[in-house]
Amino acid sequence: MIETIALVLTGLSITASIVYYSTILNNANKTRELQLKAQQRSEETRMTQLSTNITEKLGSKEFMRDFVQVGTLDWQDIDDYMKRYDSSVNTESYAQRMHIWISYDNMGYLLREGLVDREILFNSAGFGAINMWGRYEPIFDHYRNTELGPRYFENFEYLAREMWKMSKTRGYTSSGFKDGLRFDKFRKVFEP
Repeated sequence: MIETIALVLTGLSITASIVYYSTILNNANKTRELQLKAQQRSEETRMTQLSTNITEKLGSKEFMRDFVQVGTLDWQDIDDYMKRYDSSVNTESYAQRMHIWISYDNMGYLLREGLVDREILFNSAGFGAINMWGRYEPIFDHYRNTELGPRYFENFEYLAREMWKMSKTRGYTSSGFKDGLRFDKFRKVFEP
């Protein structure tokens, strides 16, 4: 009889231990889930804030002014560009270009690393990145080949190419690039 009671008490203590440790594991799992959810919300908040900051920067008068001035620089070929706009001869133009190009390069890095929302970036920077890269690609190639190496503005190029892919799925290029839509002229840059 004493042996039976001892076995029953041992069984009850083992059962109690199992219930106790199961409860601890369950609580630990719930805590981990809550921490992961909080981390996700924090990441989403950070991404939203970063995307908002980018949108605000691109919408500023200073950025828009520089974007328009850089986008309308008149040059015929690389030699003409170098004589009129290279940093050694035109520091104001250089400052405006770098303001735009470095901003796009940084956005490309953020996109590559998954730190910014792709859709927000497309809506705020897509057109500009495609236009700027498309227009200045020969200049970037020149600088890459002559003095700055193959990685010069590689993140800007990444951004522009990703935005190009998105623009094609949204109807900003025509079928066969024949209808004269704004981005059709950049087909040779993005799809040589």
